[in-house]
Amino acid sequence: MIFKGLELICPHCRGDLAQASEKGIRCRACNRSFRITLGIPDLRVAADPYIGVEEEYAKVERLAERFDDLDFPAYLEFYYSITDVVRPELARAYIRSLLAAGPRTRDWLASWEQVARREAPGRALLEVGCGTAPLLVAAEKYPTRVGVDIALRWLVIGKKRLTDAGLDIPLICACAEALPFGAGRFDTVVADSTIEHFADQPRGLAEMHSVMQSAARIFLSTPNRYCPGPDPQTKMWGGTYLPEKWMAAIVLRQGGRIPKRHLLTGGELHSLLAGAGFRDIEIYLPGVPADQRAHFSGAMRAAMAVYDTVRRVPLLRSVMKLVGPLFHAVARRS
Repeated sequence: MIFKGLELICPHCRGDLAQASEKGIRCRACNRSFRITLGIPDLRVAADPYIGVEEEYAKVERLAERFDDLDFPAYLEFYYSITDVVRPELARAYIRSLLAAGPRTRDWLASWEQVARREAPGRALLEVGCGTAPLLVAAEKYPTRVGVDIALRWLVIGKKRLTDAGLDIPLICACAEALPFGAGRFDTVVADSTIEHFADQPRGLAEMHSVMQSAARIFLSTPNRYCPGPDPQTKMWGGTYLPEKWMAAIVLRQGGRIPKRHLLTGGELHSLLAGAGFRDIEIYLPGVPADQRAHFSGAMRAAMAVYDTVRRVPLLRSVMKLVGPLFHAVARRS
């Protein structure tokens, strides 16, 4: 099946897909059917671990009702107004982060390209775990851009961001462990704060490796397992140092949601990439763009500035790599 110029295959059997209707797709080989919602094919082989399929579709219906009425910032506010499992103070923090994601991803993509020693960006970029699609907007130098995420509701919000930016980029609801693409399709794959959420990290990396061309580049970011905080999801300080049961109990007592993820150390990230067949692996601490800092409070901006200074000091860099908030990784497909 060709969807917006992109060939899609069945994530279950790798067979050919055919569009059965405006709202449905069927596999010619295994006869499985898939839904299309707001122009987004749902090719998942498993549900988002945070929400049931039908519950998510009910939420997506509410989002669809307001799609044309609101701009992107207001759309985020509406999403969290119908998401009562997220505390208001956390919702405000998440919204600030999502609005700051544009300048952040633009800066990070340039950094990844520089570390990869590319003279020019690639031509076909896949983002696995694209969320609300800020990087897809930022990756304007790539002629082909495709976004995948397991969360259909986030893809709808991502589509709103793209629509407001005047972009029509393919968004596919799919699992990282079962990507609906043939071999060698992309020369760049990005997973920005995504790998920690994979149900099967080795399998997800193997899938990304399989859809990449020879010598293609993978760009990753992921939170550091041993960063003292604040945690990007729970906003707790020091939570990752506690036994999981203790951390979960504190999060629940504070009215939060227990993260379903597996955080990594720098060494574990390197081993996973090498095990999936990637080479020329470089892991480093990223900077914080000034445009991103502008979305946060004065205290947080000051902390970000201190971090940016310390990570540049050779004597302190090795220490920061142990406890810094985030790892970036660049590697080449063998």
